[in-house]
Amino acid sequence: MPMPTHFKLVVAAFLGSALPSLAAQEPVIHWSAGGQDREFVKANDTVLIEVAGKLNGAKAATLEAWVFVRRAGEQVFAGRGLPETGPGGERFFRRADGWVNWFIGTDARGFLMGCINGNSRMPFPLVTLERLSPGEWHQIVVVKQADGFQRFHHNGVLVHSDAGAEAAGQPWPFVDEKPGEPLRLAVPPGGGLGEVSVWACDHDAQEILKAWETKCARYIPHGNANPAKLLPMHEHPGARPLAADAASWPRERGRILVEWKKLLGSMPDVPPPLDAQTHGETDCSSYVRRRISIQVQPGDRMPCWLLVPKKLPASGRTPAVICFYGTTSGAGKDTTVGLSGGKPGSPPVRNRAFALDMVEAGNVALAPDFLRDGERTPPGGRPYDTTDFYARFPDWSCVGKDCWDVQRAVDFLETLPFVEADRIGMAGHSYGGHTTIFAAGLEPRIRAVFASGPVSDFVLHGAHWAVPKGGGASQSLPALRPFLIEHRAPPVSFAEVTALIAPRPLWVNQAVGEHRPNEEENAAAVSSLYRTLGAAERARYMWCAGDHDFPPPARAAAVEWFLHWLAKP
Repeated sequence: MPMPTHFKLVVAAFLGSALPSLAAQEPVIHWSAGGQDREFVKANDTVLIEVAGKLNGAKAATLEAWVFVRRAGEQVFAGRGLPETGPGGERFFRRADGWVNWFIGTDARGFLMGCINGNSRMPFPLVTLERLSPGEWHQIVVVKQADGFQRFHHNGVLVHSDAGAEAAGQPWPFVDEKPGEPLRLAVPPGGGLGEVSVWACDHDAQEILKAWETKCARYIPHGNANPAKLLPMHEHPGARPLAADAASWPRERGRILVEWKKLLGSMPDVPPPLDAQTHGETDCSSYVRRRISIQVQPGDRMPCWLLVPKKLPASGRTPAVICFYGTTSGAGKDTTVGLSGGKPGSPPVRNRAFALDMVEAGNVALAPDFLRDGERTPPGGRPYDTTDFYARFPDWSCVGKDCWDVQRAVDFLETLPFVEADRIGMAGHSYGGHTTIFAAGLEPRIRAVFASGPVSDFVLHGAHWAVPKGGGASQSLPALRPFLIEHRAPPVSFAEVTALIAPRPLWVNQAVGEHRPNEEENAAAVSSLYRTLGAAERARYMWCAGDHDFPPPARAAAVEWFLHWLAKP
């Protein structure tokens, strides 16, 4: 059926049926505009190229495109298959069944993104922190290495590698036996393409740089690559201010705190004795790892790993950081100290073991188990099942319980002779990230906060909070359920709860590829409040590249954050 604004091209030189030798380093797919750049003038203007079978049996691949970008925003310049949208606005790009899919383009914020043959163990495209400026030519390259890792190059420069990502490094076979989809070339109206090539091998940085140097005189790109490991989060301009001025904040804070405590449910009146016990000790070269437990409630002990650096300041005391992990499959706190991956006994994952970063920087690190995980999983039960908890505490919440346990962890740290009691911080990732925000808002003794990958909204993350009592979920706020089920506005927003920490130092880190709901609105509202309170330097909302993770750049930032804000004045 003829499509007047579409063009179906077969480039005979490279689109034959036989796969050339990888050693030949010739592209298996090559399209060019024949010396005249291809301008895309209509919204449905597309070039279609049949490419079935071209990567069958390959071990790696490289995709290069020379593109003239006319506007920022979400767009796919060259793709065999397109990203899909999830219920929360996520972007999915799963491996295709029986054929090799790939794409390269930009996300809604203008960040370079792409994927070749699946993003290792994650179902998402990989999003970088590299923006493509409109009105310029760009050389953009994505490489899928034989070891499963992916690299992005922009104008001859390596701008991102997922070599340090938790879920990366999973090589998948290149099975390209089914017809699959054609390769689609498209740029939003006014943009253009010069050429697109795909190789069945992983080009190294020097080869990509050479291609840039060879071709840039023809395309004359104006901008330079700006590789970044972390980038300030965009502040949404429509966010509602949390306080008109500094004088009105105490009143607003009081209102938020009252409503938040109603949602959390009734806390215990009096904490029991800590009755701290040590259950073993291991020499870990530069630090000692102790297995301890404390009584958080009568009949409820919280097991923890306590990491103590061997080298202490002359005073004999050092700051401490409470470290709470993301959801696991029962491994609990062992992930935080590098003893296990998410499943008990699985290989440790360095990005989850951020308590090691804290102790190696000279801090005491306390890594507890959440209720219903690790050693606190009910006998015969499954992690995060809320049944037992709500049978005992029908008027409380799992979120409130987590906050209570954090307060007891602070109580314990204050008793240790080698801890600076007025220099306690808290770091957490994922479930531990928003637990860090919630607990620090209630506990003023937590002096500095670093939250990695926290949930960012109540309404748009309703599945986290609207869990019925006795349901299986990592988070639960039963008092919030009626608002979410009945589509009523909750009495407090996520930004307001986060603002309870102000003006204490707060760093919120999100992976740019996650598209957390309302993250940019939160960044604007909370950061604006800190500026209103004269504490702008104490609030950081930052993006890191990739997916839900606590990658090395973010972990290094956490170390520096605590070294700065927990230091002696």
